[in-house]
Amino acid sequence: MLQRELTFYCRHPLTICQAQRLRRLGGLFQSRLLLLNLTRRQQANPAQPLTVLALGVCPGDLCQLVIEGCDAELAHLVLTSWVNEQGALLGPRPTDHDEIDRRLSQHLPDYHFPPARPDRLKRADKQECLQQLVNQLPDSRLRDPAQLMRHLLTREQVCATVMRPGLAMPHVMSSSVLAPCLDMVYSPTPLEWQSSLGPVQLVILLALPERSHEEHLRPLSHLVRALLDDRFCPALLRASTPAARRAILLEGLIPAGTNHDIGTASAPSSV
Repeated sequence: MLQRELTFYCRHPLTICQAQRLRRLGGLFQSRLLLLNLTRRQQANPAQPLTVLALGVCPGDLCQLVIEGCDAELAHLVLTSWVNEQGALLGPRPTDHDEIDRRLSQHLPDYHFPPARPDRLKRADKQECLQQLVNQLPDSRLRDPAQLMRHLLTREQVCATVMRPGLAMPHVMSSSVLAPCLDMVYSPTPLEWQSSLGPVQLVILLALPERSHEEHLRPLSHLVRALLDDRFCPALLRASTPAARRAILLEGLIPAGTNHDIGTASAPSSV
């Protein structure tokens, strides 16, 4: 069955008129819809406008509209217009990272989290994946990249770092790391990660200094809780663009329900 998603930052409060319009548009298709407020970790069926209003969508909330069914491709095209009226769609454009960068500097100023790259893994191999992630970290954040790689491999030998089916989060506290670093890579080909949970396609690297203080560790605890959430983690795994994956991951590092006023990014384009 086809599945498509639209991940976006809301720019306006979600009104009953917009909820009813979403229901009417969704009714044109056989596909099922699901609307998630990822900031508040809640979801609703758009066929029921009152439950959509109960999501409490406010400006700055990160949301995802999921479309699943035989005509999901066509529904995706039509529903993009609704999303563009409601907020800022996170697609393939470089400017789609502007709001993410603003939130990163506001909430996690010490963390290095570069814009997700469109390039993919050259081959489906666990060690190659870890090496690529280490290579992507800036020299200014590392004392010894080779030592960080050894620490990651040692950590994986203790226990494979698969958090959920399809997602691994290799993480270390290492003397080779000078400041907190976060990065990720997506592989269209499943990677064998030597875990009973099976292969993965999304790999998140979290590298912290050996003597990290509480402000560096607190976002990690928020992220672990988010990845264990049955609404949040599937939303991250089905995100179809680097910007969407990066926005969702950043949302997981921030306490659930934290409201953010959306920045003054350029107006969303229409279909």
